[in-house]
Amino acid sequence: MDIPFIVLTIVAALFLPRPRALLVTVALWAVAVAMVGWGPAHSDNVRTASLEFWLPWSIALLVGLAIAFGVSALRNRGRERTSAA
Repeated sequence: MDIPFIVLTIVAALFLPRPRALLVTVALWAVAVAMVGWGPAHSDNVRTASLEFWLPWSIALLVGLAIAFGVSALRNRGRERTSAA
């Protein structure tokens, strides 16, 4: 579920304004965590009360937010270059 989360975060960052992209990133993260922890992607080996579950997902959220900020910054930089020319 982490790969689809990252891919959809990139898509959101490319096509949405930064505030919406950040909101969509957090929402996608919540859906991915819910699916792995309790939903259809659940495994009996998953212990949602442990740090071993939440630490990697917290890192995935930070990576997703960094991607959303980075793609948004690159988009804005590209717009500034084209408007200055």
